[in-house]
Amino acid sequence: REALMRIFAIAGVDVFASSHTCLPALRRLAFGTVINNGAAGMPNFRDTQFGLISRIATSPTPIKPLYGARCREVHIDALPLNYNAARWETEFLSQWRPGSPAHVSYLHRIRQGPRFTPQQATS
Repeated sequence: REALMRIFAIAGVDVFASSHTCLPALRRLAFGTVINNGAAGMPNFRDTQFGLISRIATSPTPIKPLYGARCREVHIDALPLNYNAARWETEFLSQWRPGSPAHVSYLHRIRQGPRFTPQQATS
C-alpha cells in the first residue's frame, strides 16, 4: 500500500485503471481508487457468460453496473459486456487443439468462468 500511495502521489491521480489481468478488482483506498476489468472477452465470474469493462466518468452510468465506487465527483464502474459466448467458444476451439496451452488454460473459463465472485472483486 505504501508503494501504491507514493505512485498515486507522484502521478497526481485519484483513480488508477488497468486492464486484462485475468481477474477483476475494485479497491477503494484512503488515497484513491484502483479498478481492473479482468477480461472484456471472457467470463470474469463463476457461472457467467459476459466480460467486463471499466467505465470512469463524471456522469453516472446509464447501465446498471455490477459494482462501482465514487471518488470525489468521478463514477468508477464495472459494466457487464455481453457477447455471443457460443460463437466465441466455436472460434476458440477452431484455433486451439485439445491439449494445447491455451486450450488447457482457457476452455474451462470460457465455459464456466473462473472460481471468482463479484464480492471477491470488491473485497
